[in-house]
Amino acid sequence: MNLFDIVKRNDRCMEVLDGNVETFRYDKPQWSCGVLLHPGARLRLNRADEFVVMETFPRDLGWSVRGNEIAHSSIKIVVCSLDGRFSASVATVDPNGSILLTWPSWIGYVQGYSLEISNSGSEALELKSGPVFDPRAAARSYLQGTGVEVGPGSNPFVKPGHNVDVRYVEALPIDEWLRNYGKHIEITPEKQELWARYIIGDAQRIECCEADSLDFIFSNHVFEHLMNPLGVLANWSSKLKRTGVVVGVVPDLRYCFDLRQPASTPSDWISEYESQNWSLTPEKYEKWCHYTAPYNTPDDLAARNYSIHAHYYTPSGFRQLARMAIERGLFSHFFLSTSPNNKDFGWVLWRDQTVGSN
Repeated sequence: MNLFDIVKRNDRCMEVLDGNVETFRYDKPQWSCGVLLHPGARLRLNRADEFVVMETFPRDLGWSVRGNEIAHSSIKIVVCSLDGRFSASVATVDPNGSILLTWPSWIGYVQGYSLEISNSGSEALELKSGPVFDPRAAARSYLQGTGVEVGPGSNPFVKPGHNVDVRYVEALPIDEWLRNYGKHIEITPEKQELWARYIIGDAQRIECCEADSLDFIFSNHVFEHLMNPLGVLANWSSKLKRTGVVVGVVPDLRYCFDLRQPASTPSDWISEYESQNWSLTPEKYEKWCHYTAPYNTPDDLAARNYSIHAHYYTPSGFRQLARMAIERGLFSHFFLSTSPNNKDFGWVLWRDQTVGSN
């Protein structure tokens, strides 16, 4: 469970009952992130049973505490049924500081539960919920030659340079995009130079590019917004040279604000592919509101053409989608770049990895 992200964005499940709770992130030398529980701090995660990651009552959530035995004994995690009838202390800490949970049997039949996390010690306690990890770092070596980045907003990831000729495909002209989404973005000469490379087009089809013309296609938190993912991959494959690749980063539904969303399934992808459905349906808006944003209404989001997630992925689920694309001859090989409790993961699809190999 990505406790760092839950606390940082103040998810609706979070309730600080006592004391102070902060987030921390160390890029060096520890490369970790998590929450800092001050002495006497008590944090409740309401309706933790709604989180997809909790469906199997995992023994290891990927959490750990730093310090000596006294610090290890200060962390307390209690599971409480919503009706108040049951509660149990569930956490033990091994000598390395890893937190392991032992779930009571009643957890399987109560109508929901919450988790309470507290620091009973006299010193602040670091509860690490994962390593610092950026799946984009592994992507750079593949982004060479002529390519496009789809849906970059005002801040593209791929920059032009030696052996990188990149264009950016956006649905709106940059001035209109800035009016809608980027009113507080500072306009610099460097950004304006990049914006001159923008092409107005549809990310699903990339009709602005010729077939067999691209060395790479990159998408950063865009693919999950697109309907008919199999159809999208078919379109993208057709734009690649035989040696081309598609590189992407998508949210891991278990560790981001979609942590309550059921994962998309092969039947979802096949149904949209067979019906050639390219547009968001009312059911998509209803699903988004039900699990992710209950403070919104489907009609309001649809009226504003609000960009919601059309599909929800975990690394294992995305692997199913990639295999389906490979079975259809769209690509030849697939790679994932993941890390525990990270809010997103990276992937690479090669159109034909055998071309040019010995």
